[in-house]
Amino acid sequence: MVARRTSPRAPARTRRGGRRNRAGGGTGIRVGRGSAHARRAEIAREPRGHLAGRACGQDSSHRQCPSRYGGFRPQVSRRTLLVAFSVAHFAHHVTNSLFSALVPFIRETFAMSNTQIGFAVTAYTFASGFSNAPLGLLADRLGARRVIVGGLVLIALTSAAIGLSGSYLWLLLGLLVMGIASGSYHAPASALIAETFPFARRGVALGTHTTAGHLAFFAAPLVAGALAVAGTWRLPYVLFALAPLLCAALLLRVAPAGERSREPHEWLATFADIGRVARSIGSLVSISIVGQVLISSSLAFLTLYLVDARGVSPAVAAALYGVPQLAGLFAAPTSGMLSDRFGRPAVLLAALVASAPAVWLLITLPIEFVVIPLLLIGACLSFRATATEVLIIDSTPATRRSTVLGTYYLVNQPVGGIAAPIFGAIADAAGIGTAFAWLAAAFAILAVLALGAVATGGARTRAMSSA
Repeated sequence: MVARRTSPRAPARTRRGGRRNRAGGGTGIRVGRGSAHARRAEIAREPRGHLAGRACGQDSSHRQCPSRYGGFRPQVSRRTLLVAFSVAHFAHHVTNSLFSALVPFIRETFAMSNTQIGFAVTAYTFASGFSNAPLGLLADRLGARRVIVGGLVLIALTSAAIGLSGSYLWLLLGLLVMGIASGSYHAPASALIAETFPFARRGVALGTHTTAGHLAFFAAPLVAGALAVAGTWRLPYVLFALAPLLCAALLLRVAPAGERSREPHEWLATFADIGRVARSIGSLVSISIVGQVLISSSLAFLTLYLVDARGVSPAVAAALYGVPQLAGLFAAPTSGMLSDRFGRPAVLLAALVASAPAVWLLITLPIEFVVIPLLLIGACLSFRATATEVLIIDSTPATRRSTVLGTYYLVNQPVGGIAAPIFGAIADAAGIGTAFAWLAAAFAILAVLALGAVATGGARTRAMSSA
């Protein structure tokens, strides 16, 4: 029998189409691919949507390793993890969303002025803002799950304490501690979700997660207002404290521990990180932060504006307070989807430009149509927040995300806390209706600045939109 000869120019192929290895005969193994190709083929055969699909072979501390690498923890799909964090986000805001909605009732209990209400808002926002950076750094060092679970437990305890407070000073102290606990969630949770989902789906995932927070800000004040009318404003604070406790147990069970940064990272380096991010994404985010400061300080007085300037009853005002958050139920995932498709800066610019007309409609439309501007304000708020957060995440290394996001919230929230008593003082001096009219003018100025920033930095914005 004569052996078949193969041409050196056209190596024989196996049945599967691969080239035969000249040295090893007809083994059917592709030359030059090696174990890396085999490993990729093995990953491709694994169930899609599971966190194990990207991290096999890394150490057991990696957040996406399957349970066989991490010991006892079960394998969790991306969808399950996103649902768990969304539920926890809802529980996180169930109690810390109540003060502004219930402030007409709380004002009567402690005989507070608008300026005192502003300082109460400041106590919470300052504590939340200043705790974000150190707790974000702690999450990068110790693991995000520990920080998030501890924060949820502390929020539950302080919520019950606020419900039992007997004076204005005890109320301030409770809001201060709740603010510290509130700084433990957003940065670590967003960093975990960002690492779990690829760039092309990151906006939708973070938008879906944000939707749960909007749902809490809509549903919790609505139920709390009804409970306050039927009984007392203290009951929602005590009753709703169960939600973060239950979700702490849920995340302790299903959430990954979180990737830990083992590099030395000094406290001042945190501000260097946020500075590098700010330089890379331009002035548009700085304008967005100013817009967040304005809207945060004004929303704290929304129920009082509806009661004092528009003649709405306190119970109806508490329900209307959640309407902007109702818009976030569809605006947050839509913002994520649009930012994935058209770029983060384009969505952010649209939200900033539309904010001024939305506030102007709030103060000019008849009270029967007040729901329309409230929905528009909520949509602008959600579009701005989602696009800004995803833009910062895209510009930050994975091991620094909790830290940088925490610093972003540090810059964002305390300034809003400063603005709240200023807004309250303006409302005491000129009237709360006049204060909201000035707010519309301020947003119009921001819209002009945002358009100017895009016009002068158009090349960078177009590059980021197409990234």
